[in-house]
Amino acid sequence: MKSLWGRAGLVAGAVLLLVAAWASPRAIPYNMDEFVHYHALGCATAELAREVPLIRDGCGYHDLRLPFTTTLLPLRSYVYIGSLPSLPFYPFWRAFQDPVAARVQGAVFFLLWMWLALRLLRVRPGSLVVASLVFPVFFATFLVDEGPVGLSALLFLGALLAARRAIDADGGRRAAAWAGLAGFSLFLGLWVKLVFGWWLPAFAVFILEEARRRSPSIGDAVRQRKTAILAGLLACLVPTLVLLASADRDGRPYVAAFRWSGVATEPEAVESVAVRLGAYVTDGSLVAPRNLRLPPSPVGALPALLSVGILGLGLARAGRRREGAGWVLLAALTFGLVAASGHSQWPHHFAFPLLLLVLALAVAMDALGRRARIVVVALVLAFWASLASRAPAASVPPESSREKDQLLAFVREEGLDRRTLQVHASWGTYYIGQLFGDPRRMLVYRRGAPDDPAPLEQFRDVARAHGRSLLLISSRRWERLHTAGVESVLGPPLRSWRFGSWWAVEYGASLTSAPRSPRP
Repeated sequence: MKSLWGRAGLVAGAVLLLVAAWASPRAIPYNMDEFVHYHALGCATAELAREVPLIRDGCGYHDLRLPFTTTLLPLRSYVYIGSLPSLPFYPFWRAFQDPVAARVQGAVFFLLWMWLALRLLRVRPGSLVVASLVFPVFFATFLVDEGPVGLSALLFLGALLAARRAIDADGGRRAAAWAGLAGFSLFLGLWVKLVFGWWLPAFAVFILEEARRRSPSIGDAVRQRKTAILAGLLACLVPTLVLLASADRDGRPYVAAFRWSGVATEPEAVESVAVRLGAYVTDGSLVAPRNLRLPPSPVGALPALLSVGILGLGLARAGRRREGAGWVLLAALTFGLVAASGHSQWPHHFAFPLLLLVLALAVAMDALGRRARIVVVALVLAFWASLASRAPAASVPPESSREKDQLLAFVREEGLDRRTLQVHASWGTYYIGQLFGDPRRMLVYRRGAPDDPAPLEQFRDVARAHGRSLLLISSRRWERLHTAGVESVLGPPLRSWRFGSWWAVEYGASLTSAPRSPRP
């Protein structure tokens, strides 16, 4: 009966999580980085996407040619993000046809991560649930996924589990098959985003530790599993090298994307990044700072203090002390790798070491006595309640304003996406608009000043050719949005709509040319 109630509680929690994800946009507005990973899907599902000018970050701009081929393929969504995330996102996109699909996917990925982590750690479900909620930013990073973190986490844990199965198989074809699956999972992680490599040292240490537990020496373990090791290496390295050697339309190989890594070589620079990332430990109020900024509170230090208490009490007990301490050390190692990148500052960067710390917390939590677990649960719930109490006073960064979501919803509801060429001056709206709306939507993203006459004339001509008006979307002030340069090319505006600081202005480019006949 006790087990039945426990399962019922887990099911109820999963349902509640999915409902919360569906309702989350009402409280937490979208950020453009939640959708940049799926740009290839938006381009593939917009019928006229390839008929708009090929400009920076537009459809086809990041396509790659495989080595020794000439055909450009949509292997990237962005310069350092692969197009793989579009595949698992497709069923959610198809089912909802609304930006909330990304939040629901995040909740599903969190549940799948819990399932894989339970198989990896072999702890009580309750211990993992509590460990996952000690730092609210961990759960929020799945739900508001600007990484993409969820898919990367699933591939990483899947690779760990497959590697363990390969080691347990003690050689032979079965071990080679599991090792190949582990290696291919690592390749997929690198295809999702190159910073997946931050987890590779942790993966290597995990393999060595698992092998040490089953063999008297590492040398014996290697000799017994030579075939499996070779299969794993080939499954990871061959497709990775092919991907990295693929070139864009300007002849630059994918490996050139590492120039965006911003590796910090000066100790002061690394320290600066480490301080930025460390804030997510010392201030638990930094849950989703790019979407919602909660007012500070003295209780912000509670998650850090709680984690120290859990690890101190749990790992002091005999049993799995080495395993728990190992995850802590791997989290510290990964934190160092993340801090070495000058660009690391957001939750989706901190998620890489935090995931390993959560695994350590789950192992330690499982070793606590019943009374200690009750105290931990009460403190975790109290901190989440403090977050909820401060939510009404939260502020929203301009790039994630609620008004932009209202504007984009209005464009879809009014059918403006069907009869206009949208020109977005902000990629915060562009990537969302590219994914959702009428199948015949046409969009371009204009980086820089929106009144540059040369691109405006190009957009005007495309709109005329398709018998459409032109819809300029921006958060600029009216006097900077509708300038003399804009009017000289597009004429006076037909209509305008304002949502807070965001504008949508329609110009009648289609009125000066007969509509083009639809394609058969």
